[in-house]
Amino acid sequence: MAAASAANAAITVSLVEANDLFGTNLAANGQTMLWDFDSIAASTVAFSGAVWQGPQTGGASASPPFNGDPAGDTTKYASVAAGQTSTFSAINGNVLSSFSFYMGSPDTYNQVTFHLANGTSQTFNGEDIWGGTPQGTGDRTQGYRVYYNFGGDYVTSIDFSSSLDAFEFDGLAGTAVPEPGTWALMILGFGGAGAMIRRRKAAFA
Repeated sequence: MAAASAANAAITVSLVEANDLFGTNLAANGQTMLWDFDSIAASTVAFSGAVWQGPQTGGASASPPFNGDPAGDTTKYASVAAGQTSTFSAINGNVLSSFSFYMGSPDTYNQVTFHLANGTSQTFNGEDIWGGTPQGTGDRTQGYRVYYNFGGDYVTSIDFSSSLDAFEFDGLAGTAVPEPGTWALMILGFGGAGAMIRRRKAAFA
């Protein structure tokens, strides 16, 4: 199911897949799982915010649904309460060149803000987060992996916030690469090392 975000936006919603908690199509989209709140925590990224153990039932927030089951899965997942913010960041000299995440029971009162390496930011509110389909009714049987295309830009961090309880998600994936400045320094370093080797060879010739 393809969808697009607001017109003229640098970041677009490129693909939404139902019940793809584990990201079965990540490789086809050039992505890998970066953070799953259980066993996967890549050294290139970090997460700050509340983490819950599923499933939760009754009046509590629902965990991301699993295969259409409103009881959700039993793994850990993020749950952003009303007025709170959780942040997923690229660290150790890295940036994100693509991103996707699994969102449970989509609500219109959720918000995602991307902070780009160029100092700008872009915010998606409510149904814009996943492109408008399905409707944000908070249906606990609905779960979707949402893919984002940065249009060649890089993202340093992503904020997840909510005005009401709650914003539940799991399986943060994407592509983390060295920031452009780091690549430039590496290339200069390799070039310098090559020059030194050539000089040494010339000296012993």
